[in-house]
Amino acid sequence: MAVKQFFLCTCLDFKLPAEYFNAVNNKIALLYPFDFAPTGEFEIYTRDERGIPKVFYPHLQRHVYNPITIAQYGLHQLALFASGNDSAFSTQALLMADWLAEHLETWQNTIGAWVFDFDLPFYGPRRPWISALAQGQGLSLLLRAGQLQPGAAYEEACQRAVRAFYFTVAQGGVASNFPGGALAFEEYPTREPSLVLNGILFALLGLHDYAQYFGDARAHECFAAGVLGVKQNLFRYDTGYWNLYDLHRSRRLASPMYVDIHVRLLRAFATITGEDAFAKTAGKWQRYLNSSFCRARFYGGKVVEKIRLRFEDYTAPV
Repeated sequence: MAVKQFFLCTCLDFKLPAEYFNAVNNKIALLYPFDFAPTGEFEIYTRDERGIPKVFYPHLQRHVYNPITIAQYGLHQLALFASGNDSAFSTQALLMADWLAEHLETWQNTIGAWVFDFDLPFYGPRRPWISALAQGQGLSLLLRAGQLQPGAAYEEACQRAVRAFYFTVAQGGVASNFPGGALAFEEYPTREPSLVLNGILFALLGLHDYAQYFGDARAHECFAAGVLGVKQNLFRYDTGYWNLYDLHRSRRLASPMYVDIHVRLLRAFATITGEDAFAKTAGKWQRYLNSSFCRARFYGGKVVEKIRLRFEDYTAPV
């Protein structure tokens, strides 16, 4: 389904005091509203000579840079900095931010993008491609880095990167639609929509950070439209006993780790937006996680799913 035109252009070594980590003395809070510690296995990654993590992809049989991993590691380092005010962690965060600023490329429609130069077999993006998740988390780290180490490079990079949210996938951006037409953003911007839930939510956090940091009306309107889209479509991810990882036609159940990620993200959105629907859905999905009956249904469903995926072709059309 084509993105409605309305959504295209009208979406609208030092120590710091503890209060620096909230938004009172900053444009945005230095502490990111999601904790990667329970989910990020950052220490297992291979590092280059600068300490930048690289991810091993079995289908490539090599380690590659992934801007999502690098941004998440930087945000995690900021959280560690906040917990102990140790400058070693802020130094690591700034190192990751520097890598992102250095590797932002000029993309279609003057978008600044972190470009993936490898194919992914399941969802099917073909190199080169960009990701709403990378764009959003790149924004979130660079804006916070700009508060630690003010300078034009981080801000200018963000002003280029945010443009990805203002163009459709077909135009080289990351904007897409939920069924019914509401605005969404694609972690994997392919012709066949996948609408990965955590990717949409993390992307929206980056848009929110940008809107708050710059007081930018267009980014705020785009964030608000994206939040409305998620709110209207959360039911599509709910199976009645668990939730789906995405809205891809393969209808894959989320792992327990990703259900927990969904819950924590929705709680963050409840706080940011004041929307009770996010808190209610988070509570419901947490009850699924806590229920032995729901977990048993999940494990049974996952076995069936794996068999189905072996015999049915879900390869994305080129």
